[in-house]
Amino acid sequence: MAENSPIDQQVINNNKDIFSRIENELINAEFEVLIATAWFTDDVLFNILLNKLEQGVIIELIIADNQENERLDFGLLQNKGASVIKIKNVGFGMMHQKFCVIDKRIALHGSYNWSLNAKKNNHESIIVTNHKETVEALIENFFMIKNKALEIKIENSSINPNIKVKGVPIEIPLKVGAEYEKVLDSMIAAEIGSFDRKLLREQGFERCSLNNGDHQVLYKAFDTVYSVFINDIDVIEDKKKRLIAKIEEQKVKNIDSLHKNNELNINSLESEFEILKTGHENNRTGLRSQIEVCDKSIYELNKNNISFIEDQNMEFDTQIKLAQREFVTPAFKWFEFIPTVIFNIGLLVYLMIFYSSAAYILLFSVADAKEAELKGLPVNQIQIFNPDAINKALLKSGTAPYFIFLFVFIPLSFALLEKFTKTSIWIKILSFLLGVCVVDIAIAYKVTEAIYNVEFLKGNVNIPWSPSIAFKDVNFYLVFIFGAFGLLLFKFAFDKLMLIFEERNPDIATRKNNLFIKHLLESIGINKSKIVEIKTSISEIEKTIIQHKSSIELIENELKNLPLQLSHNLQKAKSQLISDVSTIDHITEIYKTHVENDNLPISIDSLKDRINIFLEGWNDFLHKEYSIIKATSKTTQATDVAFAWQSEKLSANKIDKRVKIN
Repeated sequence: MAENSPIDQQVINNNKDIFSRIENELINAEFEVLIATAWFTDDVLFNILLNKLEQGVIIELIIADNQENERLDFGLLQNKGASVIKIKNVGFGMMHQKFCVIDKRIALHGSYNWSLNAKKNNHESIIVTNHKETVEALIENFFMIKNKALEIKIENSSINPNIKVKGVPIEIPLKVGAEYEKVLDSMIAAEIGSFDRKLLREQGFERCSLNNGDHQVLYKAFDTVYSVFINDIDVIEDKKKRLIAKIEEQKVKNIDSLHKNNELNINSLESEFEILKTGHENNRTGLRSQIEVCDKSIYELNKNNISFIEDQNMEFDTQIKLAQREFVTPAFKWFEFIPTVIFNIGLLVYLMIFYSSAAYILLFSVADAKEAELKGLPVNQIQIFNPDAINKALLKSGTAPYFIFLFVFIPLSFALLEKFTKTSIWIKILSFLLGVCVVDIAIAYKVTEAIYNVEFLKGNVNIPWSPSIAFKDVNFYLVFIFGAFGLLLFKFAFDKLMLIFEERNPDIATRKNNLFIKHLLESIGINKSKIVEIKTSISEIEKTIIQHKSSIELIENELKNLPLQLSHNLQKAKSQLISDVSTIDHITEIYKTHVENDNLPISIDSLKDRINIFLEGWNDFLHKEYSIIKATSKTTQATDVAFAWQSEKLSANKIDKRVKIN
């Protein structure tokens, strides 16, 4: 748009009108379309973009990376040369832009997404404008979004220094000359090839009515249309001046656009260079930090783990050698043996007297009390600990003395039961506690019952014996405590005595020593396995270090090449600008020469347009006069004549040389 061009701006609120305007602007796009829209599901607009790509139009598209945008195959656009960028949500935000810039001349922006829902259901509005500052601001915003997406892509791929990020393409048409010629042709056609379309259509209608739709007269009719068309090409002086001024204006506009595009491209290249450089440097720093961590891990594994385990194995090995070299039968410990024997004898005497007294009370105390009562003698006081029990038992006839003597062995047997069994330690402890407790409680109960019955005979108590009385009588607890405590002490004293003899046993001592050596050897084997595992881990870490160093080397090579690549790309962009400006200048001079020499190039499409308008009037009469079937048949005949006339003109080279044939 030239500086003095009027501002054309329009607000559209109807969804169908919005879609129609977008559709028309895309169809009329000449060299570039920039689109940023969150949702793109409209297949009609999608197919238009495919067609424009085939026509050589540059398509740049930015959409949101969401499930809805998977409905269309954007890979088709990319395969035909379009740039498609999908942006994921970042934090709590999302890609929510909705605008389009066409040929750097017109912008459409507002609430309208390029989706089926927006076209059919929503309430939308857009602004269509050619306001220069607005168009340039949206172009700048587009490339800001694009560069930000590129930066995020670099950051996400920084763990792999070999990733190559494609540069931003030069934002000018690839065929600058052809596009510029097309613009000039359209401008010239609009200036000198204008005609009254309504009048031409009426002429077609009138010619058809005069000949009743006879298609054979169309050859001459088309010749007439052609003659009028050629006459319109002849340019008068005032038109020449206007055309030359417009061509110069278009030249300035295109060159200015080329410079701006080149500036944007250079900025993009420099921005990409900085992003790549920063990404590579950050990646290199990260890899170096990882190498330091790996080196530290190897040092700690060698120093703290392997050294500690090896020192431990050396200590174990020393203990084995000492055990093998210095093992002898332990010396007899008389200072432990004599007190232990005395203690065992004392406890055994105590238990013999205590349990013989208990046995006598159980067997004879009640009978002795009754006998004394019959004889009129006083009943003696019964003591739970009677040292004369054995002597009194010997005075009894029969087997009483033997029973009292054997009675003592019942609790002693339970106390020493674990010495004669090979069950687990817990079962031995349980059998000892249950045996001692059950036997001792039973003896305490019966002794208490006998003492109570004697007291009852003496008249000291009036209540006959009952089982519950035992747990209220102090004799029950005295018998139980003195018996159980004595058995427990005797067990530990006897265990100590046996241990002294076991330590003096050469076979037992040898087995213990061999078991000790075996355990040490097993510990050494376990430690050696640990060392192997640690060395394997160190080997894996060393491989990682080698990989990181290789990656750093590649990164440094990339960093060395980046300035060269940037310089090459900048030089390429500058050379392209010079070449394109030169092309524009050359084409401008050619067209100005054509104008000055009345040799204006007019596109064949302008002639085809007039033929089509004439045929529309011709067909209007056919459909008015005849039935649909007949009118359709005659319309086909007229179309065939038009095609044949055009083919003949082109093939026979009968057309004016100023008419450009595409």
